[in-house]
Amino acid sequence: MKSIDRASVLITGGSKGIGLAIAREFASHGHNLILVARDRDRLEQAASTISSRFGNSVETIAMDLCGENAAEQLFETVCQAGLSVDILVNNAGAGMTGSFARGDGSRMTNMLKLNMLVLSQLTHLFLQPMLVRKRGRILNISSVVAYFSGAPNWSAYVASKHYVLAFGKGLARELKGTGVMATVVSPGPTKTDFVKTADASHMRAYQITGGSSVEKIAAVAYRACQNGKVTVVPGVFNKILAFLGELHPRAVAFEVFAFLSQKKEQS
Repeated sequence: MKSIDRASVLITGGSKGIGLAIAREFASHGHNLILVARDRDRLEQAASTISSRFGNSVETIAMDLCGENAAEQLFETVCQAGLSVDILVNNAGAGMTGSFARGDGSRMTNMLKLNMLVLSQLTHLFLQPMLVRKRGRILNISSVVAYFSGAPNWSAYVASKHYVLAFGKGLARELKGTGVMATVVSPGPTKTDFVKTADASHMRAYQITGGSSVEKIAAVAYRACQNGKVTVVPGVFNKILAFLGELHPRAVAFEVFAFLSQKKEQS
């Protein structure tokens, strides 16, 4: 199985966290980048730093992927700029914890749109020219929570990551023999601002471990993508969690995860 060298890589959510680490990892292997994120200033800073360090071409597109027809607009912007995408990294995503009934409906809608709909739309759009060239990769970022049957206190988020994992597995099988491959990476707790933005800092699941570094996840993601691996869970502890999540009887795993999903009272 051949890796794709000197490929052009589009990374959503590429200005910070796991997305930025993945951008640096691809750049360190000689790939040119197209970074997409909402914050223009942070995006330009990330691009400048990567380009200066590695000497790669780094294009930036500042846009809100939750906007109307955002996926189509991004695809058109890339095409009009005369750029091609050999590897699509669907990293942009959102998290939300707490009671589903009492949660912010608009925030939940945007989370589900970004985590599932936009990811699927971008995959469909950028997949077409890859199939014509018989060369390409789709790298989708899910979460280790996708391996559990559900969890209270972040029911919609866990369900959205279930979708990413199931979609990626099915897509990988469909693409067999086409020259294009799909990979799903499912990190566990990670040292990013997700814990803060998703209000998950006091959940037991995030207090058991300090979290993996984004650099380690990026390195695993790069190898898995280049090797055409269908699914990968970075880290031994997270591999155990994923195994337990699918272990029968799954009702037991559900209750264990429900316990981990509870928030500990602050002392």
